[in-house]
Amino acid sequence: MGKTYDSEKEVAESISNDLKNEIFLFIRNWQKSRAWLMTRRKDSREIMRPVGSFIEKDWSVGTITQDLHLKTKHIANDAITGYLWVEVDNPRYGRMDFPRNVWMQGQAELMHDDQKVKDFFTKRAAATGRGDAHPTDDTYKRILIKTRPQYLRAEGFYKDEPMRAIIIRDFNQPITLSDESIISQLNDFAE
Repeated sequence: MGKTYDSEKEVAESISNDLKNEIFLFIRNWQKSRAWLMTRRKDSREIMRPVGSFIEKDWSVGTITQDLHLKTKHIANDAITGYLWVEVDNPRYGRMDFPRNVWMQGQAELMHDDQKVKDFFTKRAAATGRGDAHPTDDTYKRILIKTRPQYLRAEGFYKDEPMRAIIIRDFNQPITLSDESIISQLNDFAE
């Protein structure tokens, strides 16, 4: 189709499988990337806002919200959500000087169970050292947004041609890195 198109087309799935761990670690690394959550209003217009996120080895993503937040109402009305993670303070890639980034579209579920919220904080604390940083207030209820991915597109990860997208459509294979390896690699990134 042309040199420019060829340099931006999807990387073969056999290659993208080798990069899944790197993409997972990028998303998990809250010190080097920032997350935005996309939800849809009643009239189907999208809106994004910065959020904290935690990806699990099965590729599901958790974010804490409150019953008062509009994103909670949006997800109750339309469970299709998207996350955008963008790298901060690192070298850029490509002709346009882009930061590495990952877009994930998925189906969200609002989990109101207090124990599931507590379990989320416990799991996140064990994996990242970040526990429950949310204020506690009797005027609202904390809710876990649990998003199961349907589509992921990552750019800037394929070193030979960083403009080429890595697309993941099959999330049946969980990440096989051990918890110790994940923590070790994230600690190495932090230094």
